[in-house]
Amino acid sequence: MSHPEIDLVQLQKMAQVNRQVINRLKERVSILETAIGLVCDDPQMAWLYKNRSERMDATLPLFPKARADFHLARYQFAAQYVANKSVADIACGTGYGVAYLKETGKASQMVGIDCCPQAIEYARSKHNPVGCRYESADALQTGLPDSTLDVVTSFETIEHVNDEQGLLAEFARILKPGGTLICSTPNGWPLEIAPHHVRVYDRAAFLSALERRFEVLELFNQNSGSDFKYNHGQAQGIIPTHDDNHALAECFIAVARRK
Repeated sequence: MSHPEIDLVQLQKMAQVNRQVINRLKERVSILETAIGLVCDDPQMAWLYKNRSERMDATLPLFPKARADFHLARYQFAAQYVANKSVADIACGTGYGVAYLKETGKASQMVGIDCCPQAIEYARSKHNPVGCRYESADALQTGLPDSTLDVVTSFETIEHVNDEQGLLAEFARILKPGGTLICSTPNGWPLEIAPHHVRVYDRAAFLSALERRFEVLELFNQNSGSDFKYNHGQAQGIIPTHDDNHALAECFIAVARRK
């Protein structure tokens, strides 16, 4: 390759990087403008914006679109499993997923559990259709009755807790025999970029953890389609995991049955 051709390739790469930077800045400005309008008159919105690195409401334009879509896509995926079922969303956060599973997924009953009282207060205020309720409790001690739920959803939770098997034991306890667990975790994100995580999973570690109490029926790759390094340049979507693509997953979603 001649020197002019090399220079042209380098300029094209620089232009692409600069476009990405400019687009991020435009999105941040738009989010900030939206936030100013929302937080001035609503203390709960002010709380959400202040805690946006940990808390998400994917129904609001307060977050980068790719990130919000990534979170909401898990509930869209789970909705196909919950019709006419009794469901708990453990570590439900602000409750938008609970409301989605009730209203769009047509769950018969929904309960959201989260350890953060402010998140539960927000959920009760903003995402509380008929047939939903919320409780503030630890994910390892939900306070829910034994063997009463058809489905448990819990997204991006297991990597946050020190007692992995205690969490899975609680999920198994509250599910009916043969009940369904739908859960997710990041694939190989190092702890230095995820300060709230305590553990790193790859496919083998995730399956090994689940299989002590659950039969894993299906495993899926989820990718955001963003320029995040650990998206591995993949298109947005949720696809079945197999030997040739598991390393490319940004996150995994497992569908499992209580043993």
